[in-house]
Amino acid sequence: MKRRYAPLYATLGLFIVTVITFFTLNGRVFPNLDLMTVIWVYLAIDIALFATLIWGLLTKDRIIKIYTLLATIGLMIPLSIWIFLLLLANGISEA
Repeated sequence: MKRRYAPLYATLGLFIVTVITFFTLNGRVFPNLDLMTVIWVYLAIDIALFATLIWGLLTKDRIIKIYTLLATIGLMIPLSIWIFLLLLANGISEA
């Protein structure tokens, strides 16, 4: 494994973690799961994606910068929208 591709591997790993958490953090697998716990897990993944974005942009290879930028932004935008919707649902259920 070459060290210069590490931001791409990290982005791919975070994508796999996001898909796994999306399908496992629900009421069928964990019936007594609090919604704020799910929000914190997704927020941690989003922060990790942001750190991977910065890590990828600090590399010297231009192709790595472009692919990391596109992949990370492509993952962060839907995940941030999902976090916002979960926060909205949590606010409605708490009221």
